[in-house]
Amino acid sequence: MPPIVEIRARKTFAAAALLIVAALATQGCAMLRRRAAERPPYRKVSPPVAYEIIRDTPGILILDLRSAAAFHSDTGHIYRAYNIPEDKLPFRLLELSSFRDETFLVYCDTQKCGEDGMGVLVSSGFDNAILIDGGIENWIAKGFRTVLPTELAGKRQAEPPVSPPAPPALELETDPHVEVERPP
Repeated sequence: MPPIVEIRARKTFAAAALLIVAALATQGCAMLRRRAAERPPYRKVSPPVAYEIIRDTPGILILDLRSAAAFHSDTGHIYRAYNIPEDKLPFRLLELSSFRDETFLVYCDTQKCGEDGMGVLVSSGFDNAILIDGGIENWIAKGFRTVLPTELAGKRQAEPPVSPPAPPALELETDPHVEVERPP
């Protein structure tokens, strides 16, 4: 091959390779943009991770978005959780204003309830709120405990078995043997 044709072939090949690499790179960027668009604007954690957060940060706010009846039901609630029902959340944001820059956990009983509540919180400037994935049901399913109302606390546990009454105490008889004193 003449040298000029060989140079053109190499340039053409290099240009084609460069176009292929550019197409793949922009396709990768589009894929990343799609993944970012599918991702919610808040963080989600599993119940074990939420438990570790609670254990490592004892004063953290835990927000329960269920109704008051569900909060006090036989499923109970996470220890130290604060209850604001999801339908009343937009009207009670002032109560949470001191936590606007703090990290706190949020849970509900359904995925939709949790996502709707997180939408209200994030749009109101609570960027550090974290949703417990699966809500209270997933928390219980993973083996973590909840706090029960006092009237229900004894109903979940089986009553301890009643032991038979102890036999009556035997009266001790005095010792029939009396020591004899020795004469002096």
